[in-house]
Amino acid sequence: VCSSDLPAPSGPYTPDDLAKAAYEKAKPDADKKNPKSGDAAAMAAGKANYEQKCAMCHGAAGAGDGVAGTALPQKPANFTWKERWDATSVGTKHWIVMNGIQGTAMATLGLSDDQAWEVLAYIEGTFAPK
Repeated sequence: VCSSDLPAPSGPYTPDDLAKAAYEKAKPDADKKNPKSGDAAAMAAGKANYEQKCAMCHGAAGAGDGVAGTALPQKPANFTWKERWDATSVGTKHWIVMNGIQGTAMATLGLSDDQAWEVLAYIEGTFAPK
């Protein structure tokens, strides 16, 4: 999923033009709420998909320090960073999981809508700062 053939980043965790464009595209979804939030079965399913499709870049503990992610010029999102987590709506996060961020290593993951919500429920319940 991750690729090192990327344009130069503007800095770790700093939204560059590609990320800004993705956030703009996600605006219509910004107010969506996670229908799977707090659902134990959904979180278990989300964990399985996270481990298979996300951990290699975002890390086992969601800190953006996965083996593949450390080699990228722009580091993957750190889900434990409260300011970043709080600054992005759940609907926007869902849009990004479903669509990726074109031109970056955040690729489309091939998840269904329900699976994307499950992954977000897992991230929210496991890594996101309270």
